[in-house]
Amino acid sequence: MTDVYTPAPDSSSYLLATPFSMPSDRGDRWAVSFTGNSAALLVAALSTIIAVSFLCLWNFICFIAMLFDGNATRRRYVALVTLWNSNESWFAFKELLSYTYQCATYHPNSDPYWGDVAYGLVFCIIALAVFGGSIAMGIVGPSLVQIGNVAPPQPSTLFYPRIPAADDPVQQLQEFGLRAPGLLRALGSVEAARVELRSRVLVDADTSYPDRENGDRVIGLKYGYSLSGLELGLQGGIDLELAVEGSCITEYGWYVESAEDDEVDMYHLWNNANDSAWVLLNLYETQHAPRATFHLHSQGVDQLLSGSNVSYAIIASSARRSSISPGSDPWYATEPRDEHDPRFDAGHWIKRQRPVLSCWEQNRWRYGTQNVASVYELKNIPGMAIPTVLLEVLETTFTVPMIVRLGNASGGSALRSGTRSLNGVIDAHTCSIYDDIERLILASFVASRNVFSDATMFGQSGNYPNIFTSPNGQPGNGAANFVVSSPDIQTFSLTGIVTLAAISVVPIMARCAAWWLVRVHNGRQDPQLGANKWTRFHVLTAVQLFRCMYEPGADTQSRQWNCAMPVPDELDENSFRLVPNKCQAYCKGHIDKDTVRMARCNDSSMRGQENTGGMAEIGKLIADEPI
Repeated sequence: MTDVYTPAPDSSSYLLATPFSMPSDRGDRWAVSFTGNSAALLVAALSTIIAVSFLCLWNFICFIAMLFDGNATRRRYVALVTLWNSNESWFAFKELLSYTYQCATYHPNSDPYWGDVAYGLVFCIIALAVFGGSIAMGIVGPSLVQIGNVAPPQPSTLFYPRIPAADDPVQQLQEFGLRAPGLLRALGSVEAARVELRSRVLVDADTSYPDRENGDRVIGLKYGYSLSGLELGLQGGIDLELAVEGSCITEYGWYVESAEDDEVDMYHLWNNANDSAWVLLNLYETQHAPRATFHLHSQGVDQLLSGSNVSYAIIASSARRSSISPGSDPWYATEPRDEHDPRFDAGHWIKRQRPVLSCWEQNRWRYGTQNVASVYELKNIPGMAIPTVLLEVLETTFTVPMIVRLGNASGGSALRSGTRSLNGVIDAHTCSIYDDIERLILASFVASRNVFSDATMFGQSGNYPNIFTSPNGQPGNGAANFVVSSPDIQTFSLTGIVTLAAISVVPIMARCAAWWLVRVHNGRQDPQLGANKWTRFHVLTAVQLFRCMYEPGADTQSRQWNCAMPVPDELDENSFRLVPNKCQAYCKGHIDKDTVRMARCNDSSMRGQENTGGMAEIGKLIADEPI
């Protein structure tokens, strides 16, 4: 899969709001992807569900508290009134904290009853926990189901060029042009993400070889990296593994001796006169930055089929490039110029007869516990879960070492020294084979990893064969069994969403069950019981407590406000007034009926019976409630 430094696929090239199997290190995960506003709406919906579930959880806790009051005192019922009318845990926490403090500090006539204090404290803690949990889970909950930034590709947009025919130069040129952009993207991502990628790739220089008699240095390089089906983005293919190992050494023996004034250095690759290569030394050529050519062994295909150990060579065209500083690296060893180059006053140039880098690379493929000799044998593994069309993409991609493909596609940008050169002048002291090859190996790793995501970026080329297209003109079976990555995509675990919704539904269903029980018992209490448990659920609501202001007395039927109605009659002639707190320093105020003047709270003898301002005679209200 790609990283943040690799260009993302176009939004039309992947599927959204479609369930798929997302590869992960714990196996495939049932997932769905969204972008932009759709993802934000899903996150908001999940947060809302969580918030509602915590509200219902608190309401159910209050329901349980109402069923098991434990102590039918007026103080305890003050707590019950607070709980039953809270509806929200933060409000309940504040009021219960005040209740707990008052119970602990206000006891003028006796020792405090610590049971009420403990009762209030316990529900304070529960209310605070529910409130904190609702806030935390509203933030954390949606993020727990966000598991990545991938989506399945749109099958109709997939394109990957087939191997061109050996006798068709037009197809060969077309195939080269089609692959080049993806390889250059990989090379560009290395420049942006070199530090992050370096931990995944091994590149070691071996300078223990003795120098040649003429003082030329001999340097070896070893490199390696590995990829898994997970990194390739394969659905159902996380058991696939690719281990790449390679080695290079500077080879001076392939140079063909020539006259000093010749404008070309010739090499017989692998000492084969039929496999020759040249480095041009004319004035026009040396005005350009150093570049490299990459050559596959003439029997490279046979090497691939017999064991995936393929030989290749890299020739650097750096000779006779001017340099502003001396260098000793095999590709950038300098000697003084007879005359300074007027360009940057360069006093050195690169020696001729620079060595070829002779290399080999071996790809080791593994699926589960089964090792195979080459990529072509993957399809023969029993139980292979990767679709055939995707295996064909791998076969097409890894017919030659990725570094050879990438090096030839990048042209003058293949060598790091070439990106630092202006008009063919370099700083030889800062250039080295190691820097050049390390950059290419890192880019090879990226290009190998992005092989499937690149299939969404080719576009359609109607005149070139497409691996993903079946004989009937439709995408082949399993063509879209991989994922592509983009920072615009947000992937959610469908299993996580379902689990989160199921957990959230539990308190909602519990609250609905509590509501149903209260409704069922409405009006079905035994009239012989003075204080039935279910009565309190109706009497202790704020509306019913306010209605009790109009009750004419015990054991009589209400005439002004029907006790079965949540609001007074439209023609209710009774009125009330709020009496301000003037009777004593800490009076909470009163609600008095205009038609019945009740005693003020400073009349201690009547305070417990007729003082409606406190509304604390909850036990009597429950006993008298005819519901």
